Amino acid sequence: MAKRFSITRSEQRYYDTLCRSYRPILILNHLGLMAVIAWWHLMLSDIQLKHPLLLLSAILLPLALSLWGSLNGSYKGAIGVCFISLFYFTSGVTHWFHPTLWPIGMSEALLGAGLFCLGMLYARWKGLSELPVT
Repeated sequence: MAKRFSITRSEQRYYDTLCRSYRPILILNHLGLMAVIAWWHLMLSDIQLKHPLLLLSAILLPLALSLWGSLNGSYKGAIGVCFISLFYFTSGVTHWFHPTLWPIGMSEALLGAGLFCLGMLYARWKGLSELPVT
């Protein structure tokens, strides 16, 4: 697709509508991935640690830092969410093939892929909606 330098008023309204409707879904998917990872590591895993919150904070720190990009609504923040979600997708795929870790792997891979797709669509639509109107 060729680079666009301007859009019409109707296209701007259309992209703004898409951004407003997909932003809550992006935020819910982001929070859902954080909740699933926290639930798994705090409630369901059999890892015996003295400080499980330290492990959890190390695992959730990239998602927590990228949450600001989702809440802020900028397209650069959504691109950052896409890059970070690929790490969780990769982790989920590797866990999916383990005999005992497949539930967390499946949910982490599906939520990570969904977060990537939603973030990429949001970034594209937000970038197009901010072009000058002709």
